[in-house]
Amino acid sequence: MKFGWGITSLGPLSVFRRHGVAVVGAGGAGDIVSAYVMCKFLRDFFSVSKCVPVAVLWERWVLDPYPGPVPRSEIVNAESSKCVYVCKDTKVVRGGGTYVFRPQASVISELLGTPIPALTLDNGVLGMLDCINELRSKGYGALMVLDVGGDILARGYEDDLWSPLADAMSLALARSFNGYSVVAVLAPGADGELSYEYVMSRIEEISSRGGLLGAIGLTRDLLRVYEEVLKITKTEAGKVPYEALRGNVGSSAIRGGSRKVKITPNSIITYLLSTNEVINDNMLAKELIGTSSIKEAVLKAEALGIPTELHLEVEIAKTYGTGPETIGKVNWSLIKEKVVKAIRQKA
Repeated sequence: MKFGWGITSLGPLSVFRRHGVAVVGAGGAGDIVSAYVMCKFLRDFFSVSKCVPVAVLWERWVLDPYPGPVPRSEIVNAESSKCVYVCKDTKVVRGGGTYVFRPQASVISELLGTPIPALTLDNGVLGMLDCINELRSKGYGALMVLDVGGDILARGYEDDLWSPLADAMSLALARSFNGYSVVAVLAPGADGELSYEYVMSRIEEISSRGGLLGAIGLTRDLLRVYEEVLKITKTEAGKVPYEALRGNVGSSAIRGGSRKVKITPNSIITYLLSTNEVINDNMLAKELIGTSSIKEAVLKAEALGIPTELHLEVEIAKTYGTGPETIGKVNWSLIKEKVVKAIRQKA
């Protein structure tokens, strides 16, 4: 395979070593923790000298009890260009100034001792692409879109799917990038949405078409890295590889008991997959290519009859209100049932 900017048929690690890599935490929220760990692993054990974790600024309700991804206008103490460069002092101001929180990317920035780039979704996939192209100009010539759990492999209509939008936008970003990109799935089934068995079946399908580029197995050398970062961040799916490394296999409840995850020895594996082969099965991601706003992206999802995490958060706000007093009160299963019914009727 040959790429427009001169990369021949090298394996992913060879490309990362030669050209540097930006690792995007595809689903937002705690995926930046796994992007941080992945960069640490690539630098320390695979001689990848240039690796930067990139956040998608969309936190879970437990941290950001207001609907939607974080708008650029509500971020303070961060340098803003094509990317938002989050530092240890970066805050998000929500609710007209009544609620202030520190995004998880800020915690990662403090660990690294340097600002890290973050993607806002205000300007759709095109805005995300502007940021990645800015990073490319700084020496990060390859892109890894890292998803913990594997929802990025969804077709879109799976009953167990809760949050397809950020993943689909990240996948559309990878496809739009005019360079080398891979989709990485860490710890299949770890986020309690698509099951372990289903994610593995999707990886097998993609592999049968030649889309499996390899895999990276985490090692116990990372236990201290995980222990340091998990103490100061909020992630449930991102904790699964750590538990697997410690030998704590079995099932575990997450998201306030609304979902269960299966922790297996396979939870320490990151599968590297062809972007083209993954997006071929994701109709939402294909529709999102070229979108210029989050509103346009949501309308594309609605036209396909696919409920998203934004629909869930808007329904939560209607039902429970917004703000920290709503945290812990949400009946997620009831909210999802209402949203799925409404979106599929609308479509």
